[in-house]
Amino acid sequence: MLRNNNRGERREAKSKGYSLRMGQLFGPYSVGAIYPCDANTTVMIAGLDAYEDQVEKGRLEEVCDSRLKQYVGVNRLYEPPMGDGFSNGFVPALRFPNWLYCPRCGEMKYVSPTNSSASLRCEACSKKYRHDVRLVPERFVVVCPHGHIDSFPVMKWVHGGTDHDEKDPKHTVCRRTKGGSTTMGDIEYRCTCGAHRSLNGASSLGGLDKIDYHCTGRQPWLDRKSNLPCPADNKDLRVVIMGATNVCYPDVFSSVLIPDALGEKVKAVVDQQFADMFEMDRQGMLDMIIDMLARQSGINPDSMRLAYFQKKNAGNSEQSEVEYLHDEYLTLRDPQITKKGEFVGKSLDVSNYSLPLMRRLISKVSLVETLTVTRALVGFTRLNPEYNDSKTMADRRRALSRKKLDWTLASQTIGEGIFVDFDATRLKEWAMRPEVIKRMRTMQRNLDEARAGRNLVPKELNPIYVVIHTLSHLLLLGISEVCGYTAASLRERIYCQNFLGDEGSEDFEDMHGLLIYTASSSGDGSLGGLVRSGEPGRFEEILLKALQKATWCSDDPVCIESTGQGLDSCNLAACYNCALLPETACENGNKFLDRGLVVGTLDEPQTGLFRNEF
Repeated sequence: MLRNNNRGERREAKSKGYSLRMGQLFGPYSVGAIYPCDANTTVMIAGLDAYEDQVEKGRLEEVCDSRLKQYVGVNRLYEPPMGDGFSNGFVPALRFPNWLYCPRCGEMKYVSPTNSSASLRCEACSKKYRHDVRLVPERFVVVCPHGHIDSFPVMKWVHGGTDHDEKDPKHTVCRRTKGGSTTMGDIEYRCTCGAHRSLNGASSLGGLDKIDYHCTGRQPWLDRKSNLPCPADNKDLRVVIMGATNVCYPDVFSSVLIPDALGEKVKAVVDQQFADMFEMDRQGMLDMIIDMLARQSGINPDSMRLAYFQKKNAGNSEQSEVEYLHDEYLTLRDPQITKKGEFVGKSLDVSNYSLPLMRRLISKVSLVETLTVTRALVGFTRLNPEYNDSKTMADRRRALSRKKLDWTLASQTIGEGIFVDFDATRLKEWAMRPEVIKRMRTMQRNLDEARAGRNLVPKELNPIYVVIHTLSHLLLLGISEVCGYTAASLRERIYCQNFLGDEGSEDFEDMHGLLIYTASSSGDGSLGGLVRSGEPGRFEEILLKALQKATWCSDDPVCIESTGQGLDSCNLAACYNCALLPETACENGNKFLDRGLVVGTLDEPQTGLFRNEF
């Protein structure tokens, strides 16, 4: 899908260019997602194989973050192609869904995924009405929890389970809408053979059993069908509108670029030349290749030698997410090493702040003037955003391409941030209060029911994570009112275990922090307003006002007395009037939030961590 032609103009030829923002490729329109180009054209963003030609020709800019590359399991990270009106930056895509129909006469046509014509029209109606009558895509698709997706089985549905070739002239289907209501039962398919059927019941649980439909294993973003039979049960398949949120959940992992004694340049050179360096090391000629590479790249040989041995000794063991976050947590809590252009920060003792509640519950605040954040695409899921949680990075990335690739797409932004570290002793004492335990049981019950419905094993929620997560939302909303950034241009990052009892998690039980940072690569960047909001004399006022506003929501008492709202009913007292953020700002999809744990409830004020502190 071309973004622009060479003259920066849209042109109506065999194919047409449509604009797509960088952030959308790591959000709603990532690989495997359906992108609505216009009212008549929808496409699916293609897999990484389609970018290989651009990679081989050096058209994609490489992103440097060696720690993230090792965690994700790739050797290279590339920014998506950019079109500036003069270069052919394009994002590959294929046409999907493939069933189209004429909005005038209703005649349906099956179109190849590789058909790149900008306007497909109904010839009969175009001639009759003397202007182009363009075909529009059928809006229903079949989605499988294992990642497969296909156009609605029109032929099989209208013929009661008997399939026919889409191009068979004896079986031409017309789509009719009765117009009595907006239900699927008002949509009817009629075939020239006489068969007809409405879509009533198609989207219900097991609705496709009526035609003995099974998952086809189709992967349109890779232009293929899976070689292995799909293990999905028919009751797990869903007929949904192609624009529904659950059609594609991007699996993106973000990382704060933390500085160490070695620069990203030397790590990048070692990553590229590691295989040759390892072979020369085996032959006893490591110094020779290090001296040669150091001269070519202008890098100190000692730094290159250190980077080589770090990579060599790292092995292939996969680091856990909590361990990965802990490295960032230690750096943000005490930023001793700074690098201009990548990471510049300072730690403030909490005694610098005049608010008593800060000195009692917060141990440290760090102001990060320059912060580099990298986001890497590692996969996607359908129907269930948690489907990839138990998979390795290699398994997650397998859905992105036909063959195993040693690279993935990534984007890097530079901004600023405020880091807050909480007193672990105070948090643990609060978590043991009977009122807290009682309130968490409601959220835990809702989570257990949601996971059981998806055949997932139960997990125990950490109340400390919930209270820090909620406070992060309240702070972000408060900061956005005074710092000059919109809430949508800020992001949160929580340094705390969200679930208890995970293997190895006991080593990181004292990690209790939050980071609010800028994350926009366009209009908002490192303007300084966020860091100034964290300075003594300002941050106290923002925190106090955020807590005071949290004591009352315009939807109270309905909100504060809620026993479950939001996704999977895993929020208690949290709605868009008080604690929810734009989807891009929250790291957990606006899930696991409760004002009651922060400021208390009407009946049990002692539930709140900050109840008696303001």
